[in-house]
Amino acid sequence: MVELNSAQEKELDELDDDYQSDDDDPNVFKVRDALTPPSAMSYSAQDLHRYIHEGFIDLNPIYQRDVVWSETKQIGLIDSIFRNFYIPPVIFAVAKDDDGEPVRICVDGKQRLTSIQKFLDGLVNRDVHTKKSYWFVRSAKQKNTRLEIPEEWKRRFAETRITCVEYHHLTPEIEREIFQRVQLGVQLTAAEKLQAISSPWADWIADLELRHVNVDNKGLASVLEWDTTRGRDFQCIAQLIYCCDGLPDHLLPTAQKLEKWLKRVDKPPTKFMGLINDVLSEFWHIATDSDLNAAFTEVDKRVAPVEFVFVGVILFLLRDDHTSEEKANAVLHMRLRIREQFRDVRNNGLVGKALWSFVDSITGQSGLRVLDASAPMLAIASTSTGTKRKRKGSDADDDYHPSPIKSLGSKAKTRASGKK
Repeated sequence: MVELNSAQEKELDELDDDYQSDDDDPNVFKVRDALTPPSAMSYSAQDLHRYIHEGFIDLNPIYQRDVVWSETKQIGLIDSIFRNFYIPPVIFAVAKDDDGEPVRICVDGKQRLTSIQKFLDGLVNRDVHTKKSYWFVRSAKQKNTRLEIPEEWKRRFAETRITCVEYHHLTPEIEREIFQRVQLGVQLTAAEKLQAISSPWADWIADLELRHVNVDNKGLASVLEWDTTRGRDFQCIAQLIYCCDGLPDHLLPTAQKLEKWLKRVDKPPTKFMGLINDVLSEFWHIATDSDLNAAFTEVDKRVAPVEFVFVGVILFLLRDDHTSEEKANAVLHMRLRIREQFRDVRNNGLVGKALWSFVDSITGQSGLRVLDASAPMLAIASTSTGTKRKRKGSDADDDYHPSPIKSLGSKAKTRASGKK
């Protein structure tokens, strides 16, 4: 019989299916995946203000909320600083930019930093007791209409130290996890939770949002009567893509399904990315052309999120061999039809099924001819007048066919189930 030494016995034991290391043993205390301890720093209000304007503080990572503090709350923060009340530390993730310069990404504290910035810029006043407004700066034209804070008090405020906690060398996933844990006591919208996800698909959707929705006040946010606050534009684009990616199935983007889908670890196919980009470009084209935009100017209702989604689905399905006029007419009929059926157009099962039924009717054997026989309750001028403008689409034999998801990967980090 061959004798095994202790090292060989250990090697065999570790290959055994029943072997359990200390890392996996719940009875062994061990701190796993600890972060490098952060640094506690303090910066003057004036320095923080300068860093923001010089781009060395990033207040707008993807997962952050919009500026949601009211002016009253911002003034209250300024009052707390003047009176030496406790201000919770700001949390930064420090990274290097393309030039090797350190940039502090605001993980928590955007509302506080924005309040300080606006006060020093003369956009927020200070005095909560006398009801008189005192300003940090004023222009020459405002000399006779605004009261300015005395220089000594301006100096004191500018030199006030704000405590900041700085993490270094964080992965995007850990950065988002810190954000999530800090926000546990703050109720986030479902849309904001989606924005906190780190994945190739989430990053792509965030890029689409910047390119097509919030682009120099000329994107979809400016041409549609549509709620884009607190991540709702991100959510709508994600739902649109989810439905298109799931074709030919009629998917309904519930919060749970959408979150699971968005966490997938595979990259969006290049062909599909191009098609969605074309869909959003065509969406903007229809919404801004006075000969095409009756669906958005003559229907006296703001665009519901679920309508935004199915406008995209219709444009995706009609991308080949249909003119912009035909697509615009289909969108108009969709909005009229769904509002004849439902007084409250929301993203729920009944509305979703009705919209998919409409999509089936215009993509079936009769195609858009079914619209000729329909008579919407509202009398809208035909959108088919004028010169036909066919938008270049993909060749029929080069259509995108979604592939099944092979792996969703490990769970991506989001904010609390439950800021810019």
